[in-house]
Amino acid sequence: MRTLSSSKAWGFAAALLAGAAFAPAAGHAQAPAQKPAEVTIGFVLPLSGGSATIGNQTKMGAQVAADQINESGGIASMGGAKLKLIFADSQSKPDIGASETERLIQRENVSLLVGAYNSAVTFPASEVAERYKTPWIVTGAVKDEITERGFKYVFRPNNKATYDAREQLDAIDLLKKETGNGPKTIGLFYEGSDWGRSHVANIKKFAKERGYEVTLDESFPPNQVDFTAQLLKIRASKPDALIVVAYTPDHILFTRQYFENKINIPYGIHSVGGGSEDPSYYKAVPQKAVDYLFVQEDWQIDRLKTDKDPKVLDANARFKTLAGYDINSYGAQGVSNMYIIKDVLERAASADREKIRDALAATDITSGMPLIVGYQRIKFDDQGQNTFAHGVISENIGGERLTVWPLENRAATTKPVWPVPDWSKR
Repeated sequence: MRTLSSSKAWGFAAALLAGAAFAPAAGHAQAPAQKPAEVTIGFVLPLSGGSATIGNQTKMGAQVAADQINESGGIASMGGAKLKLIFADSQSKPDIGASETERLIQRENVSLLVGAYNSAVTFPASEVAERYKTPWIVTGAVKDEITERGFKYVFRPNNKATYDAREQLDAIDLLKKETGNGPKTIGLFYEGSDWGRSHVANIKKFAKERGYEVTLDESFPPNQVDFTAQLLKIRASKPDALIVVAYTPDHILFTRQYFENKINIPYGIHSVGGGSEDPSYYKAVPQKAVDYLFVQEDWQIDRLKTDKDPKVLDANARFKTLAGYDINSYGAQGVSNMYIIKDVLERAASADREKIRDALAATDITSGMPLIVGYQRIKFDDQGQNTFAHGVISENIGGERLTVWPLENRAATTKPVWPVPDWSKR
């Protein structure tokens, strides 16, 4: 039989006495654990580098929403706990995004994470979050495989690449059906990282199913300094429509050089968001260069013309004070992310990561500020993808980006221009 030494026995007895001295008296309930005064949320975003404008727009949207939530009483189920946001800069680099994710989890002890816009960063960074069993809400990144790995802690409210590609071709098909005219050939011009490759793979699949011939398949490395050689290939391949995938700096340079070369593409350029959703893009290029540009939008850009929701209008006013312009796709995603988090925390009633994960998995939102981006519902499948996500397609007509697809979102006064005029007739 093993026995305690005299010194260990005395320590054990003292511990028992101390426990008895501080144990609640019979008939008296133990005081409940104190609710946290704040919940810490980590963001991994490109705050410098090529995608910095977009990362900072997402950041401003999140700050706006957090201020609204905190000013209106915080998280009620947690005794009014406030939201504390900590931002980390990925610099659009996968290794830095992954290391910053680990830092936020290990050192900052965040309850959940949001990020990281760039698919090439989100893919490895969310894997770090999964390893540490920390919930991750995807913002912006669309690479299909992000929510196709069987992960339990990664949730994406926004479109994945499959949805973006389908919407672009759905818009082309709608305009073709309405007018009796449309492209037979499609060109593909895209940045060569995870986002571009994922999008183009889906476009090829849908194009083949719908009878479109791909006459150009041209990728380019990020941060190009000249697109002259690629523009010659575009001109030579003569696509009826051109699908472009580019982040802001590359999209600016491409648009300037395309405008200078005046290449005629009968059914226009169709950009899958990215740089073409960034206000800094439109400030950097001539208006004539973006006339009749089609953009797959993650936010209905002409919504503010008719929206009467006081919370939406307040969010826009706050965003405009910070940014100097109306809320855009990325700002709206930042707002939506925070209101999703509020909904989740109210149901979890805890800053515990496991309880937050379970609440995220049970999410089913059909109204309110989480839907500011234009979805009608947010409900995640068993892979963490919101299957109700969708965007809209706009066309730049008369200096305004006006929604042309889906038909239900198109204003009665909006008349799509299809085909687009030759440069000689503009």
